[in-house]
Amino acid sequence: MTINPSDLKNPLVLNLAGLEYSGDTLPTANAAIHRTIATSNPVAVAQFFHHICKGIFDGLLGTNTGQIGILGQVANHFGVVETNGHGMLHLHALVWLAGNISFSILWDRMLKDNIFATRMICYLESIIVQSIDLETSNHPKLDLPNMPPSSKDLETDHEFHIKLSTDSNAVASTKQMHSPNHNATCFKYHQRGKRKGVCRFGMPQELLSTSKVDALGLIHLARNHPWINPWNPAIASCICSNHDISWIPTVAKSLSLVYYLTNYAAKDDISPQQILIKAALLKQSIDKAKTTLTPDATDL
Repeated sequence: MTINPSDLKNPLVLNLAGLEYSGDTLPTANAAIHRTIATSNPVAVAQFFHHICKGIFDGLLGTNTGQIGILGQVANHFGVVETNGHGMLHLHALVWLAGNISFSILWDRMLKDNIFATRMICYLESIIVQSIDLETSNHPKLDLPNMPPSSKDLETDHEFHIKLSTDSNAVASTKQMHSPNHNATCFKYHQRGKRKGVCRFGMPQELLSTSKVDALGLIHLARNHPWINPWNPAIASCICSNHDISWIPTVAKSLSLVYYLTNYAAKDDISPQQILIKAALLKQSIDKAKTTLTPDATDL
C-alpha cells in the first residue's frame, strides 16, 4: 500500500508547530496559514507524517500484536519513505498477513473450492474498494467531514459500518480520483513501442459489475468507475487523503514490488535540487582553493 498524508490541510501540523489559532478563521486565511506552516516548518511536517504512519501501523493494522486489525491479523510490514519533487513525504509499504499460504496452493483452492473462493472475494471486497457511491459522489456540494465516525459511540456495528461507508466514500470521491488528463508521473519512465503514451498506472480501468475469479485463479474486484484508485474505508476516513492498497496474488507481482521498495530504500538521492546544492558548494570550495597563493593538491 501507499500512504500519502495531506500536510497542507491537516490541523495536526499546526499543533506540532506550536501554533494556536481560532477555528473560526476565514477559509481563505485558514488555508494560507496551513500552507505557510507546512512549507516553512519541515520538522512539524516530518513529525506529522511520522504520527500518521505510526497510527496506521499500530492503530489500524496492529502489526505483530496478535490483535485483529482492519486487514485481519498482520504479521509484519516493511515501509520506505519517499519525497516527491515538492518535498512532500509519502510511504510505500508491503504488509504480510498471518497464516499466509503459498501462491500455488492459493491458486489451486481458488479454482477447485468455490466456498473458499467466495470467502476470499468477500474478504478482499471488505478491505479493498474500487468503486464509489456514484449518487453521493456526483453531489455538487459534497463537503469532506472534519472527523471520522467514532467506534466508541453507543451504536450497533451495523450503524457504525453505515457511517464509515458514507464518510469514507465522501473522502474517496475527491481524493482517490486519477486525473483524466494524467500528469507527468503517469509517463515518467518514457515507455516505448505500443505502450508509448499509456498510463503506467493502467488508467482508465475497465468496469466490472461483480467480482470474479478468472481461469488462472486470480480475483478481479468489482469496479464501477474507470478513474478511481483502490482504497480502504478505514484508512480513507482516518487520513482523509490519497492512498492506494492492492492485493499481491502472484510471484511476479510480489518480486516486482519487493524490488521496487528495496530500490527506493537503497538508492542515492540524485534529485535536481540536491545536484544543484552540491554543485554550488563544490564551486564555492574550488573558488576558495584558487584564492590560496600556492594551492596544493589537497586544496584543489
